[in-house]
Amino acid sequence: MRLARIFVIVIVAAALVIGFVVDDRDRPIADVTALSASSVPVVARDGGVWFCPGGSAAGGVAEVSLELINIGGDAATAVVAGVRSGTGEDARESTVVVEPGAREIVRLTELVPDSAWMGAVVEVTAGQLVVEQTFIGAALGTDRAPCDSRTSTTWISAAGATRATEEFGEGLTLLVLNPFLDDAVLNISFDSDVGVDSMPGIVVPARRVVAVDLTTEVTVASRVSAIIDVVSGRVAVSRLQVIDNPEQTGVAVTPASVGAAPVWFIPSVDRDLRNDVITVVNPSSTETAEVDLEIVADGDQQFDPILLTVRPGRSVAVSIAAETRLEGVGAMSVVARSLTGLPIAVMNESALSFGEGRVSNLSATSGLDAAATEWVAPVEAEAGGIVIYNPSSSSIATVHVSAMADGERVTLAPIELGPMARAFVAAGELGGQRPIVTIESASPIVVGRTLSGVSLHAQLAAIAVGETEPLR
Repeated sequence: MRLARIFVIVIVAAALVIGFVVDDRDRPIADVTALSASSVPVVARDGGVWFCPGGSAAGGVAEVSLELINIGGDAATAVVAGVRSGTGEDARESTVVVEPGAREIVRLTELVPDSAWMGAVVEVTAGQLVVEQTFIGAALGTDRAPCDSRTSTTWISAAGATRATEEFGEGLTLLVLNPFLDDAVLNISFDSDVGVDSMPGIVVPARRVVAVDLTTEVTVASRVSAIIDVVSGRVAVSRLQVIDNPEQTGVAVTPASVGAAPVWFIPSVDRDLRNDVITVVNPSSTETAEVDLEIVADGDQQFDPILLTVRPGRSVAVSIAAETRLEGVGAMSVVARSLTGLPIAVMNESALSFGEGRVSNLSATSGLDAAATEWVAPVEAEAGGIVIYNPSSSSIATVHVSAMADGERVTLAPIELGPMARAFVAAGELGGQRPIVTIESASPIVVGRTLSGVSLHAQLAAIAVGETEPLR
């Protein structure tokens, strides 16, 4: 995977005003060294930039807003620059101040008028902010996804489906954000159960979001993976999957993977309560990938890995529900490991299995390919929680978890994690409503989130703080 450099906006609004200030000036862009070359979102110790590929306008399949979350001890300030699709009125900017431990909502429709699709670039000019996108899919449901902390020249969306008939009602779109002042050019290659295909020479104009509708390009496919090669410029990419059929509805907006890596961690998998499908992509054009899906269960339970052979340029999907030997295991995690070190990419698609009738229950997450010693995880108190994994094969990790909610801090007893072991901390243990959780360890760990409720079923990466290191 190519070493990456991310780009930041360098002209700052002249006045820092508490609240919401609108400004329609363009911002030139320069580059700085990236904190991480991985797919894991990373928050800087101070300042930084977030790239948000966004979603649809109000009333669309995934109406998008931003949530700015202050994880630091001081007030934080950010400039939110809207990015539109197509032609029309210029998008605008706002300056937002967020108090310590607080969250502020920015509705992109107020910054990006008269646009079918919209995204944003968020420059944090002071303090520590995590920026996430929230989505409302009309009658389809809701979802949540972190913005990207970098742009890249390679992205991989490992899974999706495009069977648009009434029986399946599947729609798949790639949202591509070009935050820079020069056009970007993409080549996209596909692997699906109906064959391979490509879309060369896609132009993403400067300071624009482009929605690439794969449903009309790779039709009637139950499985579609996409490799996005940016031949000119740099972009950020998300995948938007919609399902709307007589039995199920759902919307899932998932950050694509920044290239490929030999080892990935999927925080939350459940054979009994969900229908989870893990897809592994081999982007190599010449080499076959031999991959183990290692099961990381709670307690002393141990299982042989699921063995996969993935041909060059192809993908393989595994239904966890079909693995009868895992019946009764309950919640688990999965490590996808390329046995020869050949880089791969991984995504888990999930649907809850509860109740009867037509339910909204779709979610998806790309794998996590890096570890860090400090993480933050904004969660919901309704249900769900955080998953912590110790990737070391030989040492114990002592993990400290604390949470801030409603002005109160809750500190849990230290968690001792053995080699290659996982732990789950339920949201209800963290106190208050919508706690902001801090997870720290002297040795590198990996942290993911699950958010579950009446209207939300989401799998997310937590946010690494500072430097990361690749999983091995």
